[in-house]
Amino acid sequence: MGSAETITLEQPCIDCGNNVFELDIGFYYCAECGTRTESTIATDVDLDTVFGDGALYSQRLHRQAPINLEVHSGDDEPRDFGSRPLPDIQTVARAMRERYLMGLQVMLQNQCQVLMETYKVSPIICGMAGPIWLSYLATTGVLQEGWAIAVLANCKDLPAKGSKNKSSTEKVTINKVYRTLRKSIPIYSTLAISFLSCHLAREPVLPTDIIDWAQEAKLPYLSFFIEMDRYIGTAPAACPLKNRTIFRPTRILGSWQLEDVAGKIAEKIGLHLPPVNFYAVARRWLEELSLPMEILPRACRVYEWLLPTELWISANGVVGFPTRVVVMSILIITLRMLYDINGYGTWEKSLNGVADKQAQLEEGCEMDSNMSSEFDTRELLRVLEAVHKDIEVKHDYLQGLDTYLKYYRDVISAGMARDPELQVNRTIKRCWDIYCKNKDTVFDIKPENLNFQHKNIKRKRYNDDVTISTCSESSTRLHADTFEIKCPLPKCAVDSSLRGERELDRMRFEMEENWFCYLAPVSRRKSKGYISYTRAKDNFFMYAVHADYYILLRALAKLAKVDMRLLHDSTLELERKLTWIEGKIRTSLNVPKDQSEGGPVERQEFDLD
Repeated sequence: MGSAETITLEQPCIDCGNNVFELDIGFYYCAECGTRTESTIATDVDLDTVFGDGALYSQRLHRQAPINLEVHSGDDEPRDFGSRPLPDIQTVARAMRERYLMGLQVMLQNQCQVLMETYKVSPIICGMAGPIWLSYLATTGVLQEGWAIAVLANCKDLPAKGSKNKSSTEKVTINKVYRTLRKSIPIYSTLAISFLSCHLAREPVLPTDIIDWAQEAKLPYLSFFIEMDRYIGTAPAACPLKNRTIFRPTRILGSWQLEDVAGKIAEKIGLHLPPVNFYAVARRWLEELSLPMEILPRACRVYEWLLPTELWISANGVVGFPTRVVVMSILIITLRMLYDINGYGTWEKSLNGVADKQAQLEEGCEMDSNMSSEFDTRELLRVLEAVHKDIEVKHDYLQGLDTYLKYYRDVISAGMARDPELQVNRTIKRCWDIYCKNKDTVFDIKPENLNFQHKNIKRKRYNDDVTISTCSESSTRLHADTFEIKCPLPKCAVDSSLRGERELDRMRFEMEENWFCYLAPVSRRKSKGYISYTRAKDNFFMYAVHADYYILLRALAKLAKVDMRLLHDSTLELERKLTWIEGKIRTSLNVPKDQSEGGPVERQEFDLD
């Protein structure tokens, strides 16, 4: 076969800028990189029908292509109408690299835009994300000139030389280039850079926020590959993979892992990070807990006193504690000191209806004199219990069946080819139509119409029945209907006396489920100081704490979206450090330097004139 005809066009190639094209089956392909131009096509005209002289002339005319003739024959290997063989593999590797990096940059830009517009983050993150992204690319080595040659040289799965199966060789090589790109620059690195930008801008954005927004598809990540064609166009001939294959995430990180990836990126590019903005994060959490803002200055003093190293994002992996856990631990210590939550049984007294504040003072529950007398320890525990019930840790798509179905359709199964002829897809569509038709219908379900014959009572430990037991007779379970017949005491008196015991049993059971052990309130103690709890190990760690402290720990752990034991361990660690600092300072103040060296202590006065 002869060589392909070359022609120079006015519009250059969109990939390499070359003006020389080769004609092949009606389309023009770049002679340098093999990209097909979509703006110009070739047509044949039989001039014999025009001039009628018996001679056949063939003249190629240029016109603008009205439609895109690109079609795909499979999920991973798109082919063009009138396709031609792929260019050399190095050109394919460079084209895939350019397209992959371009797509990730577009994803990062959209993430910053959503953070700025939807979540009111400072616009300064847009100016910080760009330099971080380019510096990160420079450290990966992907932009180096000989990157494609190095990747192909390390490809060990290539068929032996002389193999006639050329398509298999191309497929193995393309997969190798694709896996190398995903490993060198993971897609989730865009989330880490977005978090780093917020961290540098001193915004109170936590890793849990980034992960939750990404999972709920509020932040461009999971299903953004569907919109990639709109930003970077369809894949050229030199890039044989679809956007769905290239940019679809295969995993989503946890909050701790995201923090670790962000620390590794900062370490790679030599970025010196500041600590977490403690003031902004603590203020945000106090507002969510509906607690007085007078607590914030005291918490900042404890923070300045401790300055824990865990508040700096590091690349040490899952070693130590996450930054948000350390911030919450400082808040716990502050609240315990301000409201004297040291095992005096404030919660137990509230169960019995005791509201005498003078009794609390006699037991040692002395609150800071500067704090408001209206918001005391009892009110704090009441607010924390209410907040614990109101805090919603579920994602938005788990609020109901309609939200979950919509999330599955728009995010999980986004981009999947649906054949309407398949029985499964027809059934799904029929069920979806039925649900959309009846989603606003209110069903009147009455308790008497329900069948409780097969009711599983093992899952419900506490109910509305009352159990009265003595040492001389077995337990008798009373129902509300037969209460007045079987019990000689007034119903309100029995309910008042047993309600506290039932709540106490429920608290003990809940603490045991979370690997905590209930401690009875302290009646008398020699010193009225800060209680430091310890861990006991009997095949596994058990945490013995009072109910007041457990209520505080439970609410704050749920708000920080962390396990209570991890938050408790972080609090114990900071308490030990705080005790050590106070001991060192007390020693330094009580033992002057001259006296420690054996010399006399002299008082000197200085004039400031």
